[in-house]
Amino acid sequence: MRHGLVEALSEPEPVVRAAVLVVLRALRLGDAELFAGALTDSDTTVRIEAVRALVSVDAAEALGRAAADPSREVRVAVAKALGNLAGAASAGGTLEELIKDPDVLVRAAASEALASAGCASASAARAVRALADTAWQVRAGAATALSAADAEVAVPALAKTLGDANADVRKAAVLALARHAPADEEARAALATAVTDSDADVRAYAGRAL
Repeated sequence: MRHGLVEALSEPEPVVRAAVLVVLRALRLGDAELFAGALTDSDTTVRIEAVRALVSVDAAEALGRAAADPSREVRVAVAKALGNLAGAASAGGTLEELIKDPDVLVRAAASEALASAGCASASAARAVRALADTAWQVRAGAATALSAADAEVAVPALAKTLGDANADVRKAAVLALARHAPADEEARAALATAVTDSDADVRAYAGRAL
């Protein structure tokens, strides 16, 4: 079966090549070398499926190469994938590069992925700065990243973010503060102020965290 599927990766129709990668991943018939080869495919959808397949085999190095893909959609997929790796911490360097990407959605996805990959001191400082980004998507991603940062750095920044004009950013800040709340009194105090937020979702998440 594997042989036939691998041969089908040469089919002219990109929808077929993408479907083959999905099947190979689902049946665990592929490996890092095979999936990495599809990163050079001419079709964006196929390359995105290659990224997802590489996650299934924890191929951090190959995913790092895909971070330079010319397609925004592929780079977003890479950022999300790096946060889902079994050894996510090893993806920190690539995520740091994607956080500086010129595209808003790539920066947002990379920031959010730090919540899973790990938000060490340098990354936390970058996330705090990103809370001032002009794009709300990036600010929300940065708030999510700080859920995994040291409370001493994260909580004061997140508390200020509860005043953000965008409700999605405030919700991300509340959810991040909820991660710190069990062990941090300042986080609990910040959440207490959010229960009167103008947005119902923000109020609900804050109340649930207290």
